[in-house]
Parts: sequence; C-alpha cells; structure tokens
Amino acid sequence: MTGKRLSKDDRRQQLLHVARSIIRTQGVEALTLGYLAEQAGITKPIAYRHFKDREGLLIAIYKEFSDKQKQDLSNALAQHAHSLDQTIHFFCSACLKFHIAMGPEVGLVIAALSGTDILQTYLQQCQQEFIDIFKESVDPFIQLEAQAGEAIIIAITGLMEAVCVAASNKVIDAAAAQKVMENSILLILHDFLNTTNV
Repeated sequence: MTGKRLSKDDRRQQLLHVARSIIRTQGVEALTLGYLAEQAGITKPIAYRHFKDREGLLIAIYKEFSDKQKQDLSNALAQHAHSLDQTIHFFCSACLKFHIAMGPEVGLVIAALSGTDILQTYLQQCQQEFIDIFKESVDPFIQLEAQAGEAIIIAITGLMEAVCVAASNKVIDAAAAQKVMENSILLILHDFLNTTNV
C-alpha cells in the first residue's frame, strides 16, 4: 500500500489534512498513526517518519492552527487600530474567523492536548504566545500589569477561546459570538481601567 509520491512537505500537509478530517468525522480518539496511514493510502513507517508518535501528530495539528492564528492576528492588527475598541474588534474578528475556518476539530484537539504532561506543556506555551500578542495589541491603550492585569488577560483569553470554539461548533452564530466577545472584553477592560484609576 503506497500512495502517490509527494514531496516531504506536500506529504506532511496531506497527512495533516487527513488527520483533521478523521478528527472532524470520527473524533480525536480515532486518530492513531496506523489509522492515519491507512486513510492516507501510505505505509505506517511513512506516517511515523513524519510525526514519530500520536503526541507528535497532535502537536503538529495544533501548531498548524496556532501558527495560522498568529499570522491572522498579526495581519488584523496591522490595520493600525486607533482605539481600544477598534483593537478589540480586529482581535475578536480574526480569532473568530480563524476558528470557524479551521472547523470544530480545533476544540477537540485542544481537549486532547490537555491529556498528558508533554501535550499540556505545549498547549500552555501556545496559549502564552496568544496572551503575549493580546497584551501587546492593547498596550498602547491599557497596561495590564501585575497580578490583576495577568488575571484579566487569562479571563479574556479563556472567554475568547470558549466563544470561538462554540461558534466553530455552530452552537452560536458568528455575529452573536463577535458581539458577545467584544462587549464582554470591553466591559472587563473598562472596569479594570476605572478600578486602577481610582
């Protein structure tokens, strides 16, 4: 059983595409390197050469998500927001579009990444990068410093992830998700500003 001969990068992209399809249609529990190889029409050793083990495959899937999200956020924030409200609008819009484009498997992969210490550590690193981008984007308008600022960021990014995953699963529509995120985040930030300025 051998598939069409592809370059290393093209084969990796093909395998990631098949892996996401398996997660979307059968759940993350169905995803093994052996099953991935079978579905992709290649031999098991080829799949193992690309990902080494199931953990490596899950990390590769999430890394693709994470890298794309960071690029989308960078592109959105390059629009030179002139206010906190505009910045939050661009940030929420980019996150929402990303999750919807990636599909419901995003939430399943995030849940799977919490399963072992290695995966949890990697997920935390990616989440910290996202937090850093958020903090940098709002810094011209509000400084989220010390423990209170860190707590605000954690609350906001957790809220965004939950709403975006719900939207990608079609639990809520995109317009409602965008409105809830923007309003909630701005309410939290303005409350923080009012508290710190007292």
